[in-house]
Amino acid sequence: MVKSVLALLLIIPGLTLYSQNAWLLKYQFEKGKSYDQHTSITQNIVQTMGGQEIKILSEIEAKNRLDVENREGDGTALLLVSAGDLSVRSAAMGRDTTMKYSGLKDKLRVKISETGKLLSTEKVDSSEVAAIVSQLNMGDQRYLPGKQVKVGEKWQDQSVVNRKPSAGSPFEVEIITDTEYSFSGAEQVTGKELLKITYTGEMQMKGKGTQMGMEVNLEGAGKNEGFFYFDPAASVVVSSSDLAELEINVSVTGPQNMTIPMTQSINSVTTLEERK
Repeated sequence: MVKSVLALLLIIPGLTLYSQNAWLLKYQFEKGKSYDQHTSITQNIVQTMGGQEIKILSEIEAKNRLDVENREGDGTALLLVSAGDLSVRSAAMGRDTTMKYSGLKDKLRVKISETGKLLSTEKVDSSEVAAIVSQLNMGDQRYLPGKQVKVGEKWQDQSVVNRKPSAGSPFEVEIITDTEYSFSGAEQVTGKELLKITYTGEMQMKGKGTQMGMEVNLEGAGKNEGFFYFDPAASVVVSSSDLAELEINVSVTGPQNMTIPMTQSINSVTTLEERK
């Protein structure tokens, strides 16, 4: 009996150590809290038409607001995401223009699971630049395992996103992603302990639509990688950095048939800060 008790006492510290080295990675939004979201996107496109290489640079800076309207017993959160200020720069073929917008009325209500999966989306309001705002994917959250994980542990996520034609993009597009995540552990960032998650993934895309009376088909593939930081005290992702690279073939059918090869590189950085 004594040996059994001693053995149990030796096991218990091991279990405690295990729990200390494991972290719970799931969203726990608190009803009534609000956050400021800042997103920066840089997109470089190179396409070839008629033997001529055309380079296009696009930069987007956006400041949005996120309000937690409700959190249900299963961890599902209802978020109201509101667009604020927006700056859009475009440089191509010798022209360089910047457009700035403020006080936008675009609003989106989204329902998010505790792993960050988008369960539903409702457009509450929109503005004349809704096509640009839609590129920000304001309601999207990073995917988490929804359980305790240890340093070095990995998890997978496969998703299919279907986008309908809009004013900004006249194409119906399907994007398939296969992503592997890895928990890197805790780091001190600006005086706060945050949990770092890295990821790598592959993407497949296809789309179709009409433009200027011509039928257009898109097909491409690429890779993405990046990292993000999870705040264990607030149970939300507070920053992320991403790089996606795609190679796309655009087939045009009409009075003149052509295929336009295109490469696309997208860098994005997002931060989330609680409003006090």
